[in-house]
Amino acid sequence: MTVVINHLHLSAPLTEQTVQACRDAVRLIREAGASAAKIVRVDDTHLVLILEFSSPQDADRVATEVGGPWMREHILPLLARGPERSVGEVIA
Repeated sequence: MTVVINHLHLSAPLTEQTVQACRDAVRLIREAGASAAKIVRVDDTHLVLILEFSSPQDADRVATEVGGPWMREHILPLLARGPERSVGEVIA
C-alpha cells in the first residue's frame, strides 16, 4: 500500500467554497482508484490531504489524471507556500 500526504498551507482562512471543492476532490480521487482519501483541517489555514493507494503506479496515475488538475484549479492559487508532499510505502 502507498500513502500520499500533502500539507497545504493557505494564505487566507478556509472558505465554504474551498471545503466543497475538497469534498468534490475526495469523491473524484476515490472514483479514480484511491482506496481511501481524506482531507483534514488542522486549522483554518492548514489542511492535510491523506490518500491511500494499492500501488505506487495507482498513486502516480491518480496524481496525474485527477489530483494535479484539481490542485492547479482549486488549491495552488490559495497557498501561502508550496505544498509539502510525502509519498511512502506502508510497512505496518
